[in-house]
Amino acid sequence: MIHLTPLEPFLKRYFPIFMAAIFCGFLGGSAVVFLIEHYYLRLAPLVLRTSFDESAAALLAGIITLCNFMMMYGRPQWVWGMVVFFVACLLIALPAIQFSLHPLLYAESLFWPLLGLLILNSRRHREMRGKFLELRYRRKRIREILRRRQRKFSG
Repeated sequence: MIHLTPLEPFLKRYFPIFMAAIFCGFLGGSAVVFLIEHYYLRLAPLVLRTSFDESAAALLAGIITLCNFMMMYGRPQWVWGMVVFFVACLLIALPAIQFSLHPLLYAESLFWPLLGLLILNSRRHREMRGKFLELRYRRKRIREILRRRQRKFSG
């Protein structure tokens, strides 16, 4: 397998911050789903809450996965999907103070989205997105060179 960049230093530098953003998304999303299920929808029937819980968890996991995969593929504008995700988690969690829930649960539902936004705005995460974009351009250039070679030998 041909690597376009040395893999070990790249992973040592950027993998922890990449995974931290993903885990903040999962933890923040799960805290918000818990808030919605147990406080916003507490008077709804159990069947509705259970079906909401499963579908919301699958949808949030899909959003996080899609945004991070597209960023990894070299599309840095997909970071805005994660930003919208974290801001939506904050906007859903902030009014939950009126339910007088446990302070640790409320703090957790605010902490993970705020930490996720901080990670997305960090210098290292921006560097990583720039490196992914650079790798995308390298792959595109290699494909063009290989196509020209193929046309040259076939024609």
